[in-house]
Amino acid sequence: MIKQTMGADNGAIAVSHTVAGTRWQQLTSVTLNLSAAPTTAGNLTIALDSGQGAEYDTTLYTVDPAATAMTDLLWQPAQPLYLRPGDTIHVAYANADTWLWGVIVTALEVAP
Repeated sequence: MIKQTMGADNGAIAVSHTVAGTRWQQLTSVTLNLSAAPTTAGNLTIALDSGQGAEYDTTLYTVDPAATAMTDLLWQPAQPLYLRPGDTIHVAYANADTWLWGVIVTALEVAP
């Protein structure tokens, strides 16, 4: 079953996808659309907040959208990334230019 978490706004990006229940998920993608290219420097970060504890937390991807005039992003893990119940994927960006944005985190539910 496909699981998605979506968010849209024109303020800071703070979208979180948490694995609930007892089934694992495989993270398949994170997409971002910005209404215009940022001009103010600042990193967009995709991070794993492990339900197993802070010692397992990992920054998965980071980029400064202003450095490349980025308006669209499709990020997919290079290797299968399995998420346990209690794990959370956080997508964060200050969005100092206050551009309208939309984020979708997509995962597939898999058997434990």
